Amino acid sequence: MQTHTRQTSRRLHEEHQATLALWTRVEAALAASKADAGLMRSAAASLADEIERHFAFEETQLFPRLDAAGEGDIAELLAEEHETIRSAGRRFIATVKEDPANPVLKALGLELAERLVSHVQKEELSMLPALDDLLDDETDEALVAGLLT
Repeated sequence: MQTHTRQTSRRLHEEHQATLALWTRVEAALAASKADAGLMRSAAASLADEIERHFAFEETQLFPRLDAAGEGDIAELLAEEHETIRSAGRRFIATVKEDPANPVLKALGLELAERLVSHVQKEELSMLPALDDLLDDETDEALVAGLLT
């Protein structure tokens, strides 16, 4: 297990772990055709926060810093994945709002679970260690304050 030296990386890691825990439950429930409306609503609410607040923070605050530090390739890949996840996520959220028992949610949810898990793994293995190396104490404190608001 990676130990993160920066508050920003630790906070993002915590958010990633929560995302993984929820979407592992969603994936298992959907695969067993036992997803209930409450779980789907919880997943949709969590996803809305993920694709708005979490992604926006990474895109505006972290990816430019990664790019400036010579890590532009990973920043670009992660940004592309954000767009794909946003698109699928918005369909999932709209479908849950319309009818959380809609059978189309199974395919949407399973696709999202796979994409989210893969995306989180990339961020954990590449972005967070890079942030630990490139952030100084002052920048880290400013970033984590922005992440928590």
